[in-house]
Formats: sequence, structure tokens, C-alpha cells
Amino acid sequence: MSSHLKIEHVYKTFPAKKVKGEITADFVAVDDISIQVKAGEFLVIVGPSGCGKSTLLDLLAGLTTPSRGEITIDGKTITGPGLDRGIVFQQYALFPWLTALQNIEFGLEAKGIAKAERRQTAQHFLQLVGLTDFGQHYPSELSGGMKQRVAIARSLAYNPDVLLMDEPFAALDAQTRETLQSELLRIWQQTGKTVIFITHSIDEAIYLGQRIAIMTSRPGRIKTVIDVPESLKNQQEDVRSNQEFGQLRHHIWTLLREEVDKAQALEKHSQLAVA
Repeated sequence: MSSHLKIEHVYKTFPAKKVKGEITADFVAVDDISIQVKAGEFLVIVGPSGCGKSTLLDLLAGLTTPSRGEITIDGKTITGPGLDRGIVFQQYALFPWLTALQNIEFGLEAKGIAKAERRQTAQHFLQLVGLTDFGQHYPSELSGGMKQRVAIARSLAYNPDVLLMDEPFAALDAQTRETLQSELLRIWQQTGKTVIFITHSIDEAIYLGQRIAIMTSRPGRIKTVIDVPESLKNQQEDVRSNQEFGQLRHHIWTLLREEVDKAQALEKHSQLAVA
């Protein structure tokens, strides 16, 4: 099952703080963002550091609430965390005292699912992420890529409608990262989940996403949304070496570079003001 997600005129402002005796202005992290994500869509969000990408994901997860605006899933307003959304962070956030299988079972237990069904479901998703033989291993006995597979399996196991992913592969080596990108696409195609994926990597955004939302420098707005051509979704070839892939990458980088330059200029101005 997948769900339609709607973000309407969402703002997130953090209260002013006192810095060196001076009261700063309220901090606007997310500024009037509106976007719709279709059921079953894979949307990737990119933007310069500090532009509010993770803040937006926290809002979608219900970990924080908008200062203004509304976020809905199938017409229902998000008011807090819920089992209709699965979250995968950059840090694996596995329980070190539980085995891989038990980590996957954790969310199912919270849902009140009987022990035998929990074990069967967890084994299914362990197989889905290619870790059938590692169910009894503890996180300390797994590589970084394996831990992230377990984290993905745990989020999928309790059958959320939307999967939220905050730079889940950023800490991995290049080879493992590309392997997990392919695995994630395969899982997405099999499950049909709605996925919202945050990344700093333009290559990763193009490879994974059906659409790419580019955010501005602070305060974070949606600068533009780009459709990824269907021709770049052929899993049978190395699309990264495709000329069309390179052209799209250059286009996105040009748009992003404008925002990176603005962010750097703003940071320099802030440092001068504080000094």
C-alpha cells in the first residue's frame, strides 16, 4: 500500500536566541513549501547544507510540527509520529542488544502482532534485503551496509505507507552505496511504497528519483522540481555513463551552485556581523 502526501504552504520557524548578549531574529528553516507526492512515487530532495532538508523530513515524520501550513497523508493531517511512516536515518539507529531479526521485529511488536507472525514477517524482509543468513547476528557483527539494510527492512516490515529516508547511504563507501541504491530501487519496485529521499549527491538523486525537488539556500524553499526522464531508469545498463545522465547532472548542479554560493555569502555575512 502507498499513500498520497501533500505539503501545503508549510513554514517552520525556530524562536530567537541570545548570542553574545544580543537577541537574534527568529530562525526561518522552511519557508512556504508546497509540493504533492503521488502514491507510489519516489521523490528525491537535494539542496545546499543547512537549507532545511532534514527539518522538512522531521515535519513529514511528525517529529516536529509546522509553524504554519499543513502536511497530510491521504487527506489526514500529520500531527505526530505514526506507523504510517517509516524512517531511515544516516545513522543506523539499531538496538545493539538485539539481533538483526529482533531489530526488524521491534516495530511489529509495537503494533501488537503475534510472535509467530512477527518472526515470519521479519524473515521475509530480511530476505528482501539480502540478509537471510545474518538474522542471528548483532549490529556489532555487521558491516555498515548490512546495518543499513537491516534499518531499511525494519522500516518496511511494519508496512508503512510512506518511507522517509534522510541521507541513508552517506556514510558508506562508494561501492556499497551503489549496491544499496540498486537494492533500494528493487525493493521500491516490489513494494510500491511512496518514498521521500534526502541526499547531497546529485548522481544518487538522478539514479533513484522519479522527480527531484531542489531546495534554495536558507530559508529553505522549493526552487524547482525536475522530472527524471524514463530513459534513465533502465536498470540493465550503467545509466551513470549515459550522456543524458551527464547533461541532467550538469543542469542540476548549475541550479544548486547558485544556492551554494548564496549560502556561503550569507554565512560570511553572519560571521562578520557576529565579529
